[in-house]
Amino acid sequence: MKLLSCLFLLDVLCSYVKTEKFSGVMDRCLKCRHYARFLREMAEEDEKVMDEIDEMRRFSGELE
Repeated sequence: MKLLSCLFLLDVLCSYVKTEKFSGVMDRCLKCRHYARFLREMAEEDEKVMDEIDEMRRFSGELE
């Protein structure tokens, strides 16, 4: 059996994903540690982006 990538993390193989065209999220996915990692990484990325936006706003306010 060929293992395919997790729906959330391409560097993780999942024994539950049966086809490359699979696009649904199973209930077990939402309880998986890899999903928790995905959420944590997305939250960190969102925080970085928001910090950059805040910095741009501060900088643009200084120019006025």
